[in-house]
Amino acid sequence: MLVFLSPQRIFPREYLLQHIHLYSLADLQQVIDGKLAPFLSKVIKFASSHVYSCSQCREKGFICEMCQNGQVIYPFQESATKRCDVCGAVFHTECRQKAQPCPRCVRRELYHTRPSSFWSPDDHSPGCFTMPYQDT
Repeated sequence: MLVFLSPQRIFPREYLLQHIHLYSLADLQQVIDGKLAPFLSKVIKFASSHVYSCSQCREKGFICEMCQNGQVIYPFQESATKRCDVCGAVFHTECRQKAQPCPRCVRRELYHTRPSSFWSPDDHSPGCFTMPYQDT
């Protein structure tokens, strides 16, 4: 949701930012008249230039975990980026097209399948832990 836009820039159509699939009848008429797309283009241009220039918003970008080239990328750069359908990580389009699994999904899978701890609580002595071992 793009909440940083000034009210004057989008008023009275804040709903266009809050619900991307919600349109008024006037909006649909503007589609027919060819007026909605230019309006939305201006809003998108304003919003993206804000993200690039605002230090707080700029920090919400992603680094492609596949190539790790250090370039900050954003989900709204639709022609240059792709999102993982499972975890939402953002990658360069070229990197995501390679037949590699998503690094974030792999990390999450490894995290959830690892043993919880080498030490386990000792039920007979509160506050103590036991170390499992095998008899040889």
